[in-house]
Amino acid sequence: MKFTQKQIFDIYSLTTIELAERQISSLDYLYSNYDVFVSQNLNQEVQKKVDKINKIGVANFTEEQLIDFTNEMNHYYGLSIQAKVTLSNYMLVASFSFYEIAFKKLLGLTNKLTDKQLESCYKKSEAKKLLKSKFLIEYDNLIDYDKIEELRCLNNAIKHNGIVGRELNQSKSKWILNSRIGDTHADFLRLKDAPIILLTDLKKKLEPKI
Repeated sequence: MKFTQKQIFDIYSLTTIELAERQISSLDYLYSNYDVFVSQNLNQEVQKKVDKINKIGVANFTEEQLIDFTNEMNHYYGLSIQAKVTLSNYMLVASFSFYEIAFKKLLGLTNKLTDKQLESCYKKSEAKKLLKSKFLIEYDNLIDYDKIEELRCLNNAIKHNGIVGRELNQSKSKWILNSRIGDTHADFLRLKDAPIILLTDLKKKLEPKI
């Protein structure tokens, strides 16, 4: 049985979107599992130290020993918090990467773009131009485009210096210009469905034009 171009597009586009969805969903498991790991281990370490102090008696510890204990716990807390910030930031970077890969794959399935044109789609301006000229699709009219734009700006800011630049600030006012980007897990949860929603909308709009 020979498949039509439309049937091939339907099969592979769905597979492409489903793969992106699984990849993005798996990222939250990483954060959640790390959160549990940190909480359990941190609590255990703190409790061990407290039990030791209580057993011996606080009065039997020198001020220097108690300061060392406090510094050790602060160091552990600091490392744990920073690790969560780093992990949450790169979850957003990974999400945008998975989106970009799927976006190019969908366009490639139409057989209407050259490899060079597909490669150029990493630039928003080129992606908009190609969608308009080849498929009569307005990129910024696709569902959840605003969230994808915010995700793109976050991706760039995190990879470059971790500071909110003008582009990210303009994508959403909650991002304060020149402030450092902290734990973005809540932002990941807010944005993680956008890639799949936009890709699904794009798939529907591409189908009649194949």
